[in-house]
Amino acid sequence: MARAKDEQQEHLENELLSFIYVEFIAPIKVNGIKPTIRQYEEITSIGRTTIEKLIKSQGYDVPISTFSKICQYANISLLEFFSKFEEYQKEIRRIEKD
Repeated sequence: MARAKDEQQEHLENELLSFIYVEFIAPIKVNGIKPTIRQYEEITSIGRTTIEKLIKSQGYDVPISTFSKICQYANISLLEFFSKFEEYQKEIRRIEKD
């Protein structure tokens, strides 16, 4: 039973990482080009190692400080962030059913 919970947790973490990448990392462009890790760091104030983990989109348990930096960069509240994540999850579920 504990293993199923671990898989559920891992799935949730991976969905969260995918959401962060799709909504907050991938849209960033510098002169129309995908930025370097260093440029991401300068733009978002998120450390390079963390940016690399967010881009990898697997197996990273995102700390609250990173959520805070994402929200600060995107000029949204944590409530807005998690509301958007919930909508993202609903859309993923809808697509999976089709």
